[in-house]
Amino acid sequence: MRRVREHRLYGYGKILCLVTSWLVFPLGGAFASAQPSGANPNPVGEIVNSIKAQQFDRAIEECDAALKKPPADKRIFALQGMAYMGKGSSAAALNAYQHALNLDPDYLPALEGAAQVKYQRRDPDAKALLLHILSERPGDPTSHAMLGFLDYEAKDCNSAIEHFEKGGSVLASQPLALSAYGACLAQNGEYQRAIPILHQALTADSSVPSTRYNLALAQWKANQPQAALATLEPLLEDSDAQSDAVLLAADIYESTNDTQHAIDLLRRAILAHPKNVEAYVAFASLSYDHASMQVGIDIVNAGLTQLPNEARLYLVRGILYIQLGKLDQASEDFGKANQLNPKLSLLGAAEGLAASQQHRDSQAISSLREAAKAQPEDALTHYLFAEALSQEGPAEGSPDYMEEVAAARKACQLDPSMTAPHDLLAAIYLQEDHHQLAMEESRAALKLDPNDQQALYHLILSLRKTGNKDQIPALLKQLAAARAAAQEEQSRNQRFQLHEAPAPSPQ
Repeated sequence: MRRVREHRLYGYGKILCLVTSWLVFPLGGAFASAQPSGANPNPVGEIVNSIKAQQFDRAIEECDAALKKPPADKRIFALQGMAYMGKGSSAAALNAYQHALNLDPDYLPALEGAAQVKYQRRDPDAKALLLHILSERPGDPTSHAMLGFLDYEAKDCNSAIEHFEKGGSVLASQPLALSAYGACLAQNGEYQRAIPILHQALTADSSVPSTRYNLALAQWKANQPQAALATLEPLLEDSDAQSDAVLLAADIYESTNDTQHAIDLLRRAILAHPKNVEAYVAFASLSYDHASMQVGIDIVNAGLTQLPNEARLYLVRGILYIQLGKLDQASEDFGKANQLNPKLSLLGAAEGLAASQQHRDSQAISSLREAAKAQPEDALTHYLFAEALSQEGPAEGSPDYMEEVAAARKACQLDPSMTAPHDLLAAIYLQEDHHQLAMEESRAALKLDPNDQQALYHLILSLRKTGNKDQIPALLKQLAAARAAAQEEQSRNQRFQLHEAPAPSPQ
């Protein structure tokens, strides 16, 4: 069974917004002009002193008095904005900054103040203001750091990484920004780069669970399962541990063949959070992987007592029923899942799979065709549609043949990591004596998975047909090794069968 659940990096709402102390504007420079000689004091200097003393009401009064005397001074408006920000009146502050920018659109103190307000509000204009600041001051680390976080929240990790890299010391002093930077690197598959940055963020502030989770996930993805478990340990020690951390730990233990630990954690997650659908789905997936379908069904049944309207539980149970040959129950569950959530991914594919296993080929093809239309971006659905068509053996050049090949190619395009559609295309081309195309698809599959037995077999057959036999001995050895590894994996999984503990005997 494909895992319905996928671990995702925390972010985009899980990590808190950055603190507003990023923008600490110097109250010198443009504001600190010398006291003129004569009777009238310099109003800018007086206002700056009031703001430094955090006497914001007084500073606002001084700004109002100064602004009554023409000409309008952009410096006074900017200081008025700062005073209002000190009072927490962001709307009034933004109005004052805008007055300053009306007088001088490039005035940096007003640009920075307006950017701060709009950044805090997550106003769409914040990014434009920050880019304007960078056009005036290209190396400004604060603007780069804030732009990085805005891009991170917009799920544009490529752009976020570019800005975070230029955040310098500002980024180093902000654990949440570091955490976002590390999450983006991990999101892009750069686990080795992400790990030290997330470590730095966690060291600076160990109280943010999402940082610890992201670090553990990056470590696991970087093939460091023991380090990942050690990172998660503080989250697991809590009796009411965060459920996502428990599920991640369970998957890590399972990946190291410590299935018993994984089972214990999943049971714990279900007991602590009986309405967490992900825990039931994870247990069902583990049951499937270990050929313990009935145990998975029992767990899903327990979940349905808590979540009777959760479509995913019906979908998972239907898939388990298929493996037990209970096709009527599977179809009923898929129908219920469709009623609850017609847009549920894989649902149409599952219905088609059930029909196919019942040898209702025309119904399977019809179901999968509709599923492919309803889920145009779902690679697995397109692949299953192509496979169902292939069972009919359509003649080359026929409409069904063209549809079959197009669906398989679409699956490859939607999910470049899938080997199955490449294998299917290789089988189609091999049958039609298009050996060069079959070899191309087989090699594409082997590039993704060197142990893909179907791809190796198809490639060997194609080479034999074309008389290119020099590569065959090495491929035969590779195929034998792949078969042995698969048999060992199957044996390891089947040795560990899951069983419900018997009820205690009455006394």
